[in-house]
Formats: sequence, structure tokens, C-alpha cells
Amino acid sequence: MSDRERADAVLEHVAVLAFLYYPGIEVDDPSYSLTDDIDWCLARLGDVSDVARERMRALFARAITDPTAAREELFTALSELDGALLVDPI
Repeated sequence: MSDRERADAVLEHVAVLAFLYYPGIEVDDPSYSLTDDIDWCLARLGDVSDVARERMRALFARAITDPTAAREELFTALSELDGALLVDPI
């Protein structure tokens, strides 16, 4: 999987989870786990350093629970991983 494909897959996972998340989901669905959702996204990252993995874990949590506030930072962090370019140069 190329860097771009990997980044796109991660963004897709985060987007789906952000769409489904709402405050109070843990009350409505006691089986819900934000940690499980984050782990599902982390699995798409592949082989990255522990430092990068922890940074992404925090970004995923923020992007799932407050996508508007976190999307730019997540997009930037993904583009920095292994030099992935998420957008084509003009």
C-alpha cells in the first residue's frame, strides 16, 4: 500500500467514526469504546514509530469527537508520515 493509499484509508476510517460519534454515545451504547475506534484507525497506519503512533492516537480521538477542530492537524500529521502527499501538487 502506498503512503497516499494508507493515508486515504486512515482518513476514511476516521471520517466514518466521526460521522457515527455523538456526545453521550457511551450512555446509549455501553459497549461503545472510543479506544476500540482509535485502535481500528491505528491498524491502518502500518509500521510507524511509537512516538508517531501515540501522536496519531491523540489526533484520532480529537478528530472523532470534534472533527471540525482537528481535521487540519490530522491531515497535516498524516501527510508528514513517511513523506505521504495527500494532495497532488499543482
